[in-house]
Amino acid sequence: MNILLAIPAYNEQDTITQVIRRVPSIITSILVVDDGSTDNTRILAKQAGACVISHGRRKGVGEAFRTALSYAVSQRADYLVTIDADGQMFPEDIPKLLTPLANDEADIVIGSRFAYKHISQETPILKRVGNAFFTKLMGWLTLTHFTDTQCGFRAYSREAILKINIVNAFTYTQETLLEASKKGLRIKEVPVYVGPRISGESKVVRNVFHYGVSVVMLISRYLRD
Repeated sequence: MNILLAIPAYNEQDTITQVIRRVPSIITSILVVDDGSTDNTRILAKQAGACVISHGRRKGVGEAFRTALSYAVSQRADYLVTIDADGQMFPEDIPKLLTPLANDEADIVIGSRFAYKHISQETPILKRVGNAFFTKLMGWLTLTHFTDTQCGFRAYSREAILKINIVNAFTYTQETLLEASKKGLRIKEVPVYVGPRISGESKVVRNVFHYGVSVVMLISRYLRD
């Protein structure tokens, strides 16, 4: 079984080594997509044993995900797992995401940060409200119940890897769900723990307004298709 772990990273030199070293042995290979970092993220990731693909400049987490998808296809990965580089997600939870894929219960598995009550209480109020709004909206559009649609800790089957086509460079978390729904892919959530952010700059939502506009445009395109 060929299981690829992809880690999008932007200026995460303080955490990238720890994240890689905590990856369970079930993972076949690790790819760090360096999205134009200006620190030592790329060097430390290579020293920790990861393959690194570097963007010449910062292109966005959506573009980093597209790079991961292309690499997964080229490596004939059976499963693709994505996790953030900031250390908030626990690599030890990776088998939990892979189990529904292995049991043929889903094609995409999302780690839900909000399935545990104490996690939502630690999340900033603005982020919590925004997440709740887009989660409800995605649920309505895809006729699927979600508790967390922004989390980047996910697992994808080979069918999902081959069928998903992302065009938005700014974000991908919403677009993958719309793509999955349109193409008949099964989506499942599993609860995951999240810790406090230690340092670093990798994040999906760099600007709340721009993120909202981006998602609205994405949804408009989806409804037209």
